[in-house]
Amino acid sequence: MAGQDLVRDVEAFMLERVIPTEAEHHHQLQAAANRWTYTPIMRQLRAEAREKGLWLFPMPVELGGRGLSLTEYAPIAEIMNWCNHGPEIFNCYTGTISNGTAMAAHASDELKERYMKPLLAGDIRSCISITERNVPSSDPTDLKFDIKRDGDEWVLNGVKSWATGGAMDECKFFLVLGATDVSAPRHARHSMVLVPREAAGLSTGRIETVMGYDDAPFGHCDLIFDNVRVPVGNLIGKEGEGFLMMQSTLGVGRIQLGMGAMGASERAMMEMCSWVEKRVINGRPLVDRGVVTDAIARSRIEIDACRAFIVQTATRMQQQGMKAVRGEIAQLKVLAPEVALKVLDRAMQFHGGAGLTYDTPLPEMWAHMRTVRIGEGADEVHRETVAKLELRRQAEWRATHGRA
Repeated sequence: MAGQDLVRDVEAFMLERVIPTEAEHHHQLQAAANRWTYTPIMRQLRAEAREKGLWLFPMPVELGGRGLSLTEYAPIAEIMNWCNHGPEIFNCYTGTISNGTAMAAHASDELKERYMKPLLAGDIRSCISITERNVPSSDPTDLKFDIKRDGDEWVLNGVKSWATGGAMDECKFFLVLGATDVSAPRHARHSMVLVPREAAGLSTGRIETVMGYDDAPFGHCDLIFDNVRVPVGNLIGKEGEGFLMMQSTLGVGRIQLGMGAMGASERAMMEMCSWVEKRVINGRPLVDRGVVTDAIARSRIEIDACRAFIVQTATRMQQQGMKAVRGEIAQLKVLAPEVALKVLDRAMQFHGGAGLTYDTPLPEMWAHMRTVRIGEGADEVHRETVAKLELRRQAEWRATHGRA
């Protein structure tokens, strides 16, 4: 199937199957005795998507994916995010892609067979567990979670927080980043270990809310490890390489995040334009007011400019590698959620009270985008990276041109 045909098929599936069933999904979720599992409509949509081959778009064909390049995947990543749970329908949740990629490159054959294959097949789900409540995530080299070798086992102790999807019934294993050698250089202290859900001593703690949403069934929870023991073969990669493995997946993940923000922005535009054309106040449609058309114009300009920058970054990253676009990755991590939040906010404002309820997807998408500004690295950290790279570039230019 040609690339553009695939984009059209994903768009059609979103418009004909996913978006029309959003209300059904929320009703099923609210009525469920167990909210931490897929709703029946989600199970149905996932089965349909898999049957149509709309599945694991960026993963290699030999792993059951479509083998799309970064630039081929970018427009699909945007379309899937017209709905908050859209990527999950196509088994393209960011965590699934990054965990599957890490395991394909670094896990033993036994772990691949037991955990990676069912993950990519969509039979189970996984969670990466990095964040710790009292450690600033802006410096993950300072993580304290304890992983120690004891004979033929790793012993894990501590509490991890904000484990996205960790409370789901379908989540059958965790990739846990912890300190295995605190005396090593900062970037070589941590290792990544696979911990099965059923491991003795592992329990789920509190479930977080974000702006009042618990994001069931995919929300964030604490994971408590009390002398959890796993075989030494559950190490992913080599000891001390956990931080580097984690960093290697961030570039692709942030491209997907950026395009996801554009998807949320486009959905906000759909809702906003449709609403203001049919909403009449004092005998006049909202769309007749200059403040409304100005907001629509500003939104279109911001979305198109941001998307062009993300595609440009994806193209350069594909050609030159992640290191060459480190500054651009940091920029889009700041820019894309900011643009999405602006557009979502305008759409919510014009909807009035309806824009704050489940009558529209807008407030849930807004809460998710606001989370992204912190959860994927605080804006301030990325701005500092951008500034440092710019100062270095300017200094090199002055040195080359003999300027003081």
